[in-house]
Amino acid sequence: MVQKRLMQVDAETGELIEEGFVAYVAPRRKNGFGARWMAMAQDAALLLAQSDLGRDDFRVFMALLARLDYENLLVLNQADLARDMGMQRQNVQRSIKRLMGLGVLLEGPRIGVSRSYRFNPEFGWKGTARNHVIALDQERKKRMANAGIKGVIEGGQEAPERDPNTLDMFTE
Repeated sequence: MVQKRLMQVDAETGELIEEGFVAYVAPRRKNGFGARWMAMAQDAALLLAQSDLGRDDFRVFMALLARLDYENLLVLNQADLARDMGMQRQNVQRSIKRLMGLGVLLEGPRIGVSRSYRFNPEFGWKGTARNHVIALDQERKKRMANAGIKGVIEGGQEAPERDPNTLDMFTE
């Protein structure tokens, strides 16, 4: 069997460099969707398809998804959205209330004159997978607190810590 030896050549001097090794560094894999994308649960899509949401409700929903920021945050001026969609503000407001009634949107704090919402993390997510797990856990704990449940045994495992560079919309 013939053994081959790879060597490097110094580009300036032409000298053979005996020490070292050849390493292949794979290029960073690019996302096929580009910079702006999110993931959505198929069960949530089915729930929406089977709901009684109307055409305008779906138009508002799609416009909201297009404006979705990381950690599912939506900072929204309803008048601007209505103008962009060619709708009346009252119809946009009604559609948002319907989406909140289905649990698709969760209300967040007011930011200046704009309202903020979160896209329910059980329906979809824009952000890191780690923070999605944390957001799901926070939402579950919030629902338990609202139902008067003080806590459950977590199987002896510590909950993951939240990334300090993100905004937690559910803590007081």
